[in-house]
Amino acid sequence: MHSGQPGQLSAATSDLFVYGTLAIDQVITTLIDRVPAYELVVAPRWRIAQLPGRLYPGLVAGGGQAPGRLYTDLTTPEWATLDAFEDPAYTLTAIDVHPGPRPVLAYVWAGERLTEPWTIDRLSATDLSSYLEQCGAWRRHYEQNR
Repeated sequence: MHSGQPGQLSAATSDLFVYGTLAIDQVITTLIDRVPAYELVVAPRWRIAQLPGRLYPGLVAGGGQAPGRLYTDLTTPEWATLDAFEDPAYTLTAIDVHPGPRPVLAYVWAGERLTEPWTIDRLSATDLSSYLEQCGAWRRHYEQNR
């Protein structure tokens, strides 16, 4: 599914801003077996954009506010799993969120410039079911090969 970012282990912090599929309880549970503690926050001056041909979005710089969750208690193994899961076209970047402001980490889209917005409503029940199956298959492969 993804080739991951194994060189970007993020254990220096437990705070991760998520804004797309990682903010869906079923997806994060499939990947790390739980829903981490979180706060509802927004990332000012960022927006959530549709990635061409993908069900999941990218966080891109630009006007507006990107709503999301701030996971506040990720463990080192959970960070390693999420870093491995994320597409290498993302860059782990420090951003500010509100309430705060305080810098946290987020997977920011570093690929082509994107303009079309993404919302959770884009995922149909069928798409989410298929995506969860892909996430489960990815995790099984990851755990067998790490």
